[in-house]
Amino acid sequence: MIKNFYSMAFVAAAIFWGSGAMAQNKVYIEQVGSSNTVTVTQVGTLNNVGSAATNSKITGSNNTLTSSQTGDSNTTNYTIVGSGNTVSKTVLGNTNQINFTCGDGTTACTSVNSTMNITGDLNTVTSTIKGSNINNTLNITGDSNAVTQTITTNNSSSNITILGDSNTFTSSMTGTSAGGGHVLIAQVSGTSNTHTVTQSGSIDTTVSIITNGNSNNVTVTTGN
Repeated sequence: MIKNFYSMAFVAAAIFWGSGAMAQNKVYIEQVGSSNTVTVTQVGTLNNVGSAATNSKITGSNNTLTSSQTGDSNTTNYTIVGSGNTVSKTVLGNTNQINFTCGDGTTACTSVNSTMNITGDLNTVTSTIKGSNINNTLNITGDSNAVTQTITTNNSSSNITILGDSNTFTSSMTGTSAGGGHVLIAQVSGTSNTHTVTQSGSIDTTVSIITNGNSNNVTVTTGN
C-alpha cells in the first residue's frame, strides 16, 4: 500500500495537541496516490477526524483536504475516491458530527469541490456524493441542525445555507443525468423547520428554496 508520509507526519502533529486524557485529538489519514495535500488543525479536546470504523481515506491523485476544528468533541469521517478533488471543512463549536463520502469503490469522484462551514453546537451533516464535476457547498450557523445529502446523479450540485437552530434538511438526487444534473439551492432561516427535497429521474431539475420563520414544513418532489 502506498502512503503519503509527508502528509501523515504533518497530521501527526495535530494528534498530540494538548495533554491528558481529556485532550485526546485523534487523526487517521491514509493516502494512496500522488500530489495529495492534507492540512489538519484541531484546537480543543476529544476531536476526531477519522473514525466510525476507521474512515478518513483519500484515494487518487491531486486531492486537497483542509480540515480545521475549534471546539470540543467534534467528529469528522471522510472518504474520497478519485482524482482532482478539493475538500475544505471548518467547524467552530462543540459536538458537531460530519460524515462525508465522495464516490465509492467502483465510482470515481472527480473534480468535486465540497466546502462545509459549521458554527454552533450539536450539528450533524451526512453526505454521499458520487460522480464528477460536482460543486457542493454547505454553511450552517446555529445549533442542533441535521442535514442529510445523497447525490448519486452525475454532475448534480447543491448549495444549502442554514441560519438557526433545530432545523432538519434532507436532500436526495438520483437518476440518470440528462447533462447538467439536478441543482438545489436552499436558504433556511429560523428554528425547527423541516425540509425534504427529492429530485429524481432522467430530466434535470432545479429547485430553489428560501424560507424564513419557525416550524415550517416543506416537501418538494421532482421526477419523471
